[in-house]
Amino acid sequence: MVVNKKWQSQKVNKVSPVNLEQLLKSDDLYILDVRPSDFIKNGSFIEGAYFCPLVHLDKWYTEIPQNKPLIITDWAMRQSVIAAKFLQGKGYKVFGVLKGGIERWKAEQRAVEERDRFDKSDLRYIPQE
Repeated sequence: MVVNKKWQSQKVNKVSPVNLEQLLKSDDLYILDVRPSDFIKNGSFIEGAYFCPLVHLDKWYTEIPQNKPLIITDWAMRQSVIAAKFLQGKGYKVFGVLKGGIERWKAEQRAVEERDRFDKSDLRYIPQE
């Protein structure tokens, strides 16, 4: 196994739900949700979030605008940090990841957009296949 020390030392800002809610009111952020496409636990997303499963990010990242700060989300902050580090390495301005993921966002009763259990026609894939 090869350990990449640069990757390990790369810092990712963790944004609390209350702080993100404030940022959404004032900043033009690009919200990217990277949970798996077969994730069936919950169909809640931050309103307007784009969806690109982490496993497809290496193929689709060029579809993400580079001129907007990114907030990366997933269900429980298990994949968002990996996505953030990947995108930082590609030159994207990653503002941070949602601390606790959508699970915490929803538990704190923040506004969500319910989407139909990952019906691909309903999701904002990057790009549509």
